[in-house]
Amino acid sequence: MKAVGRQVAAAADKPNGDMKRKPSYPGELRAKHANMSTKIWVKVAMAIGYFLCVSVAAFILVIYYAVFWKPSNSTDVPNRTQCQSVPGQG
Repeated sequence: MKAVGRQVAAAADKPNGDMKRKPSYPGELRAKHANMSTKIWVKVAMAIGYFLCVSVAAFILVIYYAVFWKPSNSTDVPNRTQCQSVPGQG
């Protein structure tokens, strides 16, 4: 009991304890915190990869439409908007 009293007294001297000391976690919680930092980097890498893939696809489409694509003339397509008359109904 005396050791507990000394720890409380030592902690009371400083408002937040020793600021240089890293927080100690139980083994399971420590592993969780370690995995969290790697998960963040994986998420950031996946977002950057996704952005690059979409950007490369868009860039390829820009090149295609700017260099290779030729729009068709309106005279090439027959006008099919007029109805044909049916014999006997006219």
